Amino acid sequence: MKNERYTEAQKLLLRFDPSTFSEQERYIVRRAMLPRKRYVPQTDEEGEALAREILGDPEYERFAGVRADICRRYGAEGRWSAGDHRWNLLYRFSADGKALCALAMSLNLFELLFTFGKREMEAFERIRSTFSRAGIQWTYDMSVEKNGRKLLSFDLRDLPTYEEVFRLLALRCKPKAARNE
Repeated sequence: MKNERYTEAQKLLLRFDPSTFSEQERYIVRRAMLPRKRYVPQTDEEGEALAREILGDPEYERFAGVRADICRRYGAEGRWSAGDHRWNLLYRFSADGKALCALAMSLNLFELLFTFGKREMEAFERIRSTFSRAGIQWTYDMSVEKNGRKLLSFDLRDLPTYEEVFRLLALRCKPKAARNE
């Protein structure tokens, strides 16, 4: 029961025929069927299906592209993880045995999350002026430092910001191509 996908109330909704729902009812049921906070998908296929339910098709396609891009650039391995108070589901990446970043999902939205420690914050401050004010610097400045770390969260829909976020992430872990040189 600890890692059960549906609550008792959600199981009741599964009894109804979704083809009889209006568009608004489908949306409400979709929201109601989101996983409980501590649910972890048991297989990669289940995680992908759940991510598609949470994000919807267009956003899921972007999610899959970002996921593949992170794996390609960093040689990272990913795993599904339970959501928390804000996110319904997480896909966490690790590279060279250490945590790299996570893709966090809630209804129709996903963001790239990662932390900066003291070393990364110092490295960022040295090259700060090379990043856009609106896309990167503002998010960095607004992120609260707690226990010597900053949790950074980026929406990757803006293409120029997308590449800058990967430059930031390179401060945490060198891309695979740079490690092989």
